Amino acid sequence: MHVPTLVGVLPKLPDTVETVYADGARSRAPVTWQQVPPDQVETGGTGFTVAGLAEGVREPAQATVYVRATDAVTITSIAEEAVTTRAGVAPVLPKTVVATYNDGSKDSSVAVTWEAVDPERYAEPGTFTVTGQVAGTTIAAKATVTVR
Repeated sequence: MHVPTLVGVLPKLPDTVETVYADGARSRAPVTWQQVPPDQVETGGTGFTVAGLAEGVREPAQATVYVRATDAVTITSIAEEAVTTRAGVAPVLPKTVVATYNDGSKDSSVAVTWEAVDPERYAEPGTFTVTGQVAGTTIAAKATVTVR
């Protein structure tokens, strides 16, 4: 999880985190984060990690907070997503992607609109790619879907 914030502004950490299971299924779990002291957001161009406990999940949740000097940033890349599904079952594509910005910060809450997926693409085992669009950039989002 990546969360940007501005100098002097405590980060808005999400109430839930996405969980991904061994079979590729995705879900959301409520999370409780550690307190962030105000001195951690005093300097732009810095970052720190916040730990959290997600309900029903053994591994701790983790958020990397990026302290931006300005919000005048542009997306330079979008991380590729990996999705797994079973043959005949429509893949569940994430609602958000991780975007990297020109100041080095990242944000994992960037909304994406995926292209429609023809059922023939996931009818049999194999791999295929789905592209998506993120508002405000021409950089395409990409998800590789593995059908088992």
